[in-house]
Amino acid sequence: MKQLSKTKVTVRLRKAENRNEWYIYLESYPVFVPGKKDPKRIREYLNRSVYTVEWNKKGNVRINAKGIKSYKPKRDDNGIIICKSEVDRESMLYADGVRKLRQREYDHADLYSDSESAQAKQKKRLQENFIDYFEKVTYKRHSNSSKSILM
Repeated sequence: MKQLSKTKVTVRLRKAENRNEWYIYLESYPVFVPGKKDPKRIREYLNRSVYTVEWNKKGNVRINAKGIKSYKPKRDDNGIIICKSEVDRESMLYADGVRKLRQREYDHADLYSDSESAQAKQKKRLQENFIDYFEKVTYKRHSNSSKSILM
């Protein structure tokens, strides 16, 4: 049985330099690329930003080298980041919708990769000339028969 890759897609925020806004992006990990041994982390920016994120100040605090504290954003029961303004909430709902789509793609990629290769073979067979194909099969199946019988 084939093992699934268990790729998880998450909505994340990145602070914009010199502005009080956060860019929304999707992070997918682990993504296994054919031919590579180590998994990749794929980031997909959604070209959206939010300004009114609510931060979870009761959770873990990260302090960088300059002594600046950073918190994780608050999330609701569905895992969507909570924002104060309506526009930002809609942006987060959009991001979660795209996240669900990407998650479904990664989940189905593992399940359907074998059937897709079978479909590609079938498509190639459909594009082949039928008469040439039929003659090949006839000679292959009846290799001991003479040509007069085969015609």
